[in-house]
Amino acid sequence: MRASAPATRSRPQIGGTAASLAAGPVAGLVDDLASGLRQELRLTPKPGLVDLADSGSHPDLDLELMERSIALVEEAFGALAASLGRGEPLASQVALGRAAERRQHETFGTNTHKGAIFLGGLLLVARHRAPAGEAPLRAAVTAAAGQLLADRPLPESHGAAARRRFGVGGVVAEALAGLPSVFEVALPAWRAAAARGQVGDAAAFCTLAALMQTVEDTTALHRCGEAGLARVRRDGRELERRLLSGEDHLGFLAEANLDWRETGLTMGGVADLLGVSLGLLRHLGELE
Repeated sequence: MRASAPATRSRPQIGGTAASLAAGPVAGLVDDLASGLRQELRLTPKPGLVDLADSGSHPDLDLELMERSIALVEEAFGALAASLGRGEPLASQVALGRAAERRQHETFGTNTHKGAIFLGGLLLVARHRAPAGEAPLRAAVTAAAGQLLADRPLPESHGAAARRRFGVGGVVAEALAGLPSVFEVALPAWRAAAARGQVGDAAAFCTLAALMQTVEDTTALHRCGEAGLARVRRDGRELERRLLSGEDHLGFLAEANLDWRETGLTMGGVADLLGVSLGLLRHLGELE
């Protein structure tokens, strides 16, 4: 792993049209995003979230169901990449994303990775439009989000209700700003950890700690209100402190999970952003 950000690694491209050439890096990003979601799922322990140890604050979920959900998301991302490769308009990708959300709910009875579908789909659209490089990709994310959300509000959801009730921007503001939680928080946190020699799960936990302190997590707000979000941020600061000082962070996270389970606190937005960030780091060649 490297602390600096190299250019996106190249992959074989097949065909001679502009659409087929554009599909090469997009297809690679599909694989990377799915890998990132799987890495986030298996990172253990995570308070309030499904991992290798337990189901956190989600009695209706388990590891096997989440793995099946990621497989469905990967399939949906592949269909979206194919749509982009055919040169179809943004409305086609929006329809595919919403169909994936419906299929997920019909299959599992819950929208386990709804946020990941939205965030990953946005990154795929942006990657199709952008040349190689992190700055062009973020600019394309901002442009695609503006196009996607212009006069087209997201469907009603717990997140939408939390945004209204607590006056936060949530995933809408995140998308319109070009995913600052990814580009300004998660990626720098990973790189700083790598520069300190923290690799693997340690670097992922450093990234998790940074996101916990900054994300307007509407899942936490929906479940436990402002006190819940404050707890997420407080525990993120403590996790970061322990990671920097070399104190026991795994024991702290396991204890926090017990507390979070008692109150039903969770952080779905943080989890989705961590998963797509890990996927993007793979795509940039910084995480193998």
